[in-house]
Amino acid sequence: MSVIQINLEIVGLGIIFYSPYAVKSIREGEPYLMRHYNEPQDVLEHIYKGSIVGFCTGSPGKYVLNIFQNEKPKIEKLNPDYAIKLCIKVEDLYALLRWSEECSDDCKVKMENGNYEVIVCSWLPQSGKRGDNQQINIYFIAKSELPKLRYIGVPFLGDEEM
Repeated sequence: MSVIQINLEIVGLGIIFYSPYAVKSIREGEPYLMRHYNEPQDVLEHIYKGSIVGFCTGSPGKYVLNIFQNEKPKIEKLNPDYAIKLCIKVEDLYALLRWSEECSDDCKVKMENGNYEVIVCSWLPQSGKRGDNQQINIYFIAKSELPKLRYIGVPFLGDEEM
C-alpha cells in the first residue's frame, strides 16, 4: 500500500481537486470562484461532472491529506467520524489538489487518465478542533464510468448540513 501525504493549510472552509484539463480554459487571475463556484448549484454541477471537485471541511486550518490510489477503504475498519463519496474525471497526467494555476509539485498526484470514485474519510482531531492537523484520507478508485452522486448542497465532511 503506497500512500502519498500532503500537508495542506487552508484559509477557507474547503478543499478542491481537479485535473488540469478541467481548468484549462480558466485564465490566470480570473475571478472564477465568485462567478462559477460560489453558489451550491454551481459547485454541484462541477461535482457531478467530476471536473472541479470540492468539499467543505467546516474550518480553515492545517490538514494532513493521505492519498491512496486504487485501494478501496474498509469503512467499518477505519471507523471515520466523517465520510463522503465524490468522483473525478482525470483527463491529464496530474490531479491537482490546490486551486492555483501554479501548483507546487508537492500538491500533485500522478494518476492515469480515467474516471475515479473518490472516498473521503476523516477523524476529528484529539483537540476536538477542526483543522488542527486533521487527518483526511482520500481514496481514488478507478471506475469504468463516474459514479452517480446525489447531494442537495455542497458536500460536507462533517455531521451537519452546510
